[in-house]
Order: sequence, then C-alpha cells, then structure tokens
Amino acid sequence: MADRSKVIRDVTIFTPDGRVEGDCLIENGRIAEIGEVTGTADTEIDGKGRWLWPGAIDGHVHFREPGPTYKEDWHTGSSAAVAGGVTTVFEMPNTKPTTTTVERLREKRALASEKTLCNFGLFFGAGPNNHDEIRKAQGVPGLKIFMGCSTGDLLVYREEDLDEVFAAWLGKVCVHAESELRLRERAEKFEGRDDPKVHSEIRDPRAAAEAVELATKLALDHGRDLHVLHLSTLDELEVLDAAREKAQEHGLNTRITCEVCPHHLFMNTDAYDEWGTRVRMNPPLRSEEHRKAMWEGLDEGAIQMIATDHAPHTIEEKDRPYREAPSGVPGVETMLPLMLDAAHRGECSYEDVLEWVCHAPAEIYGVVGRSKIEQGNHADLVLIDPKMTREVRDEDQFTKCQWTPWAGRELTGWPVLTLVNGEVAYRRDDDGRGEVVGRVGMGVEVEFE
Repeated sequence: MADRSKVIRDVTIFTPDGRVEGDCLIENGRIAEIGEVTGTADTEIDGKGRWLWPGAIDGHVHFREPGPTYKEDWHTGSSAAVAGGVTTVFEMPNTKPTTTTVERLREKRALASEKTLCNFGLFFGAGPNNHDEIRKAQGVPGLKIFMGCSTGDLLVYREEDLDEVFAAWLGKVCVHAESELRLRERAEKFEGRDDPKVHSEIRDPRAAAEAVELATKLALDHGRDLHVLHLSTLDELEVLDAAREKAQEHGLNTRITCEVCPHHLFMNTDAYDEWGTRVRMNPPLRSEEHRKAMWEGLDEGAIQMIATDHAPHTIEEKDRPYREAPSGVPGVETMLPLMLDAAHRGECSYEDVLEWVCHAPAEIYGVVGRSKIEQGNHADLVLIDPKMTREVRDEDQFTKCQWTPWAGRELTGWPVLTLVNGEVAYRRDDDGRGEVVGRVGMGVEVEFE
C-alpha cells in the first residue's frame, strides 16, 4: 500500500511565481503544503541540491497499443515516460484499429488504465466518413487530423472533407499538416532516388506550409481552436503569423497554437550522414535555417510548447533501405534531459523549459489540476539533479524499441525521481542507474476543462 504522505525536504521548488527554497508536503496524492513543513510524514525524501518541478506533459506520443506491440505498449511506453520525468502523455489515434469510434475510444481507455504508469489523454481520430462518431466523442484533448500520408482510415486531405470535419467537431482541432497532393507529386518526381536525404526533399517546406494555410483557413471559417503538431519550418511560422493577425483584425476568438519536437530543435539534415534512415520521420529533418527558426519561434512565443512525437520502431525496421524504412523516432524519455541540457548550455533559461514542457501543454489543452506546483494540485512531480552529467545510451532506454537517436550525447540535468499522483514511479541512483518502480495502473486519465 502506498504511503499516504511524503515530504520532500530542502529542495528548490519551481512554482508558477518563481523558485522557492523549502519543503513540499504530499498527502493522498496531492500537494498539501509548500514552504517550511514542520510536521512529519510517512516518507521523507532528501531534496538538497536538487530541483522540484511539475512532471512534464508530452502532448504527442504513439504507444502502439492496440496494434504492433512488439515496438511499444502502454507499460513500456509509460515506463519510458516516467524515466524521462514525463507524468502525462497524450496518445495519438493511429493505432490498429484506429481510434475513430467512441467504442474504440472506450476500449483504449480501459486498456491504458490497466497498464499505464503515467497519466494519459487519448486523441480522437478524424476520417472522411466518421462525422457522427466525431460529434459523440468526449473527454479527449482534441481531434487529430492527418492531412497527409497516414495509414488506415485516418487520411483527410480534400478541402470539402476537411470542411465537414471542422464543422462536426466543436473542440480543439490538431493537425498533422503536410499537403497530401504535393507529397504525391514530389514522390513521383523523386522516384529514382533512394538515399535517406531525399525524404526531406519529397516532404519539402512548401508541403507543410500549404497544409497549414488550409488548416488555418478552415479554423478561422468555423471558429475552431487549432493546434499545429510538430512544426518544422519557417514557412509554417509565417503562415501562422498571418492567420493570427487575421483573427485579431476580425475580432475572432479562434486560438492558433503549435508545438515543436526535440529532433527539429537539435538536428538538421546533416544528421542523415550519421544516422541514415534511423532519423527518417514525418515531417522530416530540415536545413539549419529552419532549425534555427524553431528556436526563434520558441523564444518569441510563436511556438508555445514542445512535444516529442514519440514513434518507436525496431532498429531492424529502421535500418531497412530508405523506401522500406518506417518513419518515426522514440523520444519521450529524452525530451526533458535534452531541454535541461540546452538550458545548462545557455540556449534558453530553465524557466523557459518549464513553460514549454509543463505549463504551456496543460494550458493549451485545458488540463485540470496538474503541471503546476500549487497547493491542491495532483502531485505529479519530478526531482531533478541539475548537475548530473551522463551519456545517453541505447541500453539504458526503457522504450521497448531499445534505441535512441540521441545515443552518444552527453547531457547535463537529469530526472532522479518521478512521482505520479504522489506515488514514486521512477528513481535514479547517484551513479546514474535508473529503475522503474511504479505499479501498473497507477496513472489515470486526466480531466480537461
């Protein structure tokens, strides 16, 4: 039976109002007191020299279950999450079968609840013909639309079909924005190429920008909040700026937000030379100009949050020739260490990271009672050692695919203890060895405003 109370002593607490030196008391899974805690608790945790953050939210993961669970499942995916200081994930609908009916949504909720160590939300998927199901879906972070190159019954790319989907859904619309027609045209043009770099030429910046133009047009027409997933180009930022200006000029309440993935922040097309098909992903890696633009977008607030698009495949699958290799890379357990290291190196502040991976995802999706260290909130917390330096290694990964595109990188700043709803889910010793200790089913489905 879990301890009913815990206190983390002598720790630097990152609250919404700034850093506080003191203690954090947890009772019955919630934050009970912040500051100087004079009483005792069932468990005392020494936080000296460490930082206490709210657990990160990864708003974009693929845990593969139901479906190809030899790559990942809810237990291994959530284990990877808590090892990376992520206490809540939002899982995408392109499982097998796809999450495109309320019955499949119900089944996936039951499956996740039985196996997960982290909290979760489940996206509902749009197809060209499931409008009645879309209208009935409830309790999800948003409706996911694949505007280009998806599997099964999830591709929606014709404007008339997209218009009907936007009309059917009253909540937040989240788009994988790549123009299907341009992708087909470009694939035919480059049919004779089979080097991995061609992936970034086929799926060029214009393909992304054209889809964002259409998505923002429909969002403004229907008055829907829009979130653009895994932004990767300067071209998209320019389209979003224009759409936001138009919304403001016309007094529209439509809110337009977006996210960027770590691989588009820390890699460019040169990575193909080292990693080949292992860094094939959709949208693809971009030139250095676009990579720098992603950082500028974060700095200026044009990009609001970071998410990973955690998409595990086996190393055998990824090492196939370009035309056969699947797209996607794992990332849920390296997002926070990568960003902490970026702050350590001066590319941003630690408070920036806190905003991008904790506060902003919760605010954008309307998550209730999480992501901020405040009295009464759920105790989803991560204890960070800001001075710990260690190398990322494949063999240390908890994801079932057991590899990472960040292997060999030395990072400073690591999670050493992760709590989900007040229970310890993961801990790391002083030598850097990590252990998942949480119980299956300890995570819950989060509530949305």
